[in-house]
Amino acid sequence: MEVKPLANIKSAIKRAELNVKQNEKNSAQKSAMRTAIKAFEANPSEELFRAASSAIDKAETKGLIHKNKASRDKARLASKLA
Repeated sequence: MEVKPLANIKSAIKRAELNVKQNEKNSAQKSAMRTAIKAFEANPSEELFRAASSAIDKAETKGLIHKNKASRDKARLASKLA
């Protein structure tokens, strides 16, 4: 994706380009997490729980969601499994 930089300074142009790339990467990671959660909610099973839990942990590790939200989400999924 081509970025038309508003900045004139070389480092600011580079940061703008990197921000776009990082935003796409983060959005994809969050989307994968949401997809895993929805898959588990549609058909609760141990295997899908592990996949959803792993996706939540990865998002937390990368700083996409807060650790308390990750814990809360996993607890809610676990209660649906039980």
